[in-house]
Amino acid sequence: MIEWKPSQPRWRQVHAVMRERIHSGQYQPGERIPSLIDLVEEFGIANATAQKVMRALRADGMIHTEPGMGSFVVEPDETESSTPE
Repeated sequence: MIEWKPSQPRWRQVHAVMRERIHSGQYQPGERIPSLIDLVEEFGIANATAQKVMRALRADGMIHTEPGMGSFVVEPDETESSTPE
């Protein structure tokens, strides 16, 4: 469980944690991330809050969701890591 900052919405705080986990490599490209239920249990948040976190991660282009399979970390875009010629 994280220590909540009263000045920030909880979904933003959980979103920041999940982004950091993806950036740090804790969740590798192609790897399934925790489900909504897992987020609810781990962070002690409401289901609607967990859904908002997942929507934000999808909007960031960090995950994609396959119905019935779960949500997975997206491969980094090669154009982002390459240097312009």
